[in-house]
Amino acid sequence: MSGARSPLVGLLYRETAAAMPLLEFAQAAAERGFDSVAIGEHTHIPVSRESPFPGGGDLPDAYPEFPDPYVALAFIAAQTSLRIAVTIALVAQHDPIALAKTTATLDRMSGGRLTLGVGFGWNREELANHGKSFADRREIVRDYIRLMRTMWTETEAEYHGTHANLERSWSWPKPIQSPVPVLLGAQAGPRAFEAIIDWADGWIPGGHDLDWLATQLEELRSRWVDAGRDEAGPVVWPMQNFVLTDEQLQSRLERLRELSVHQVLLDIPTAGRDEVLPLLDRYANVLAASR
Repeated sequence: MSGARSPLVGLLYRETAAAMPLLEFAQAAAERGFDSVAIGEHTHIPVSRESPFPGGGDLPDAYPEFPDPYVALAFIAAQTSLRIAVTIALVAQHDPIALAKTTATLDRMSGGRLTLGVGFGWNREELANHGKSFADRREIVRDYIRLMRTMWTETEAEYHGTHANLERSWSWPKPIQSPVPVLLGAQAGPRAFEAIIDWADGWIPGGHDLDWLATQLEELRSRWVDAGRDEAGPVVWPMQNFVLTDEQLQSRLERLRELSVHQVLLDIPTAGRDEVLPLLDRYANVLAASR
């Protein structure tokens, strides 16, 4: 569509002890003109598990080494002007009252730069260690997000749900954003779209087939309008989970602009400086030329 604005470009990164340090990575991203840094969340990875990795194959080495995303993003926000995001936040593994306080504080102290990408959780054993049922995870996340939104926005917050309860309470600080944007990271389908329309501000889709994405966005946006959600439509942050050539990046940015997505997240390999920095330089040069 002509006149559509180019999407913002953020970077998704998974640090390990042997890879480029996260804070150094974020500073390099800011210096090269990227818009945001996103990091994932796993509190731990049980050694004995039957849950298959959603990406297929073996679990990547980085997953057991994820830092706490809220602490890590606070450091990034303090030392760069980047927007910050958790993708994907495992909300069901938290106390929602405490998480509402953490995220509100992070958004307030970062100047309103936080986006919360949430997921239902794929690791049964990890959820079980937190005392949560895998079968209930969707309903738990819905209840927790609703409670958190109430705390973010109401002077005297109160919420009563199946999995979360809050008696009339005061809680500050309030986030600068009213409320913090919440995007659901989930595979496309009726249940995911129902959840997005019900309680989320948008969607973080994966996948590399942009024709498929166009079809899914058409359905989601139609259902969004039918449900009476705001005219601006859902916020969309597609993830690109492989290293792109210059030509691929340029063509994908052009197509994603046509699809009116808000931001694209480029997945950066977990690697040392000698691999990461040249990749950031190459991507930055393509972005500079496209802008």
